Amino acid sequence: MNDEIIDEIKHFDGLIDEEAASLLIRERKGELNLPKIEEADGDVSLYAVICSIGEVEKISGKKVVNTVICDETGCCILKLWEEKISNLQNASEGDTIKIIDAYTRDGYYGKEINIGRNGRIEKVEREMICKKNNFIFMEGIVEKIEPTRVFFIGGSERFVASAIIDGKNVKLFNEKIKEIMKAVGKKVEIEWACMKNGEIHITSFSKIKVK
Repeated sequence: MNDEIIDEIKHFDGLIDEEAASLLIRERKGELNLPKIEEADGDVSLYAVICSIGEVEKISGKKVVNTVICDETGCCILKLWEEKISNLQNASEGDTIKIIDAYTRDGYYGKEINIGRNGRIEKVEREMICKKNNFIFMEGIVEKIEPTRVFFIGGSERFVASAIIDGKNVKLFNEKIKEIMKAVGKKVEIEWACMKNGEIHITSFSKIKVK
């Protein structure tokens, strides 16, 4: 291990390994072009803009946050578990970040990027254009909401309710149910909803604005 890599690891307080340190050094020197979201596959590091930070949820007893990120090729979910959630403390919606030592997988709502064991998020000053594909933006009157049902994932309870907004059937999960209950009969604007099995899902990272 050369001195440059040792210094890079020290700079990140030992939170990255030799491979991640080498990647950062090469990228900083312009020797490496990081992939875009659309082409990201396998182990990746990339730049992205934070579009929508989801609520903290629990799955199988572990805390998780789903966040929507995007670049000029499209959007996907960035998933952070447990201690990795703290990576978002110094970042806000609209910020550009560098995601280091992550990996891709097929998630519930399409491509998903997970932070690896030695991975991290770094806020950077970088202008980026975002392509907001794969997500749904809509507005309309909340006509009615059905009774809430409960189901379990990995031993953790989740709540779901069906509603009709602008004549469209949608499904709401957990805290989003409470938000819609307060807006029955009112016009709302929905951002970052997802299509799943022909249904519109309003979930942890979706935004509801009462007009």
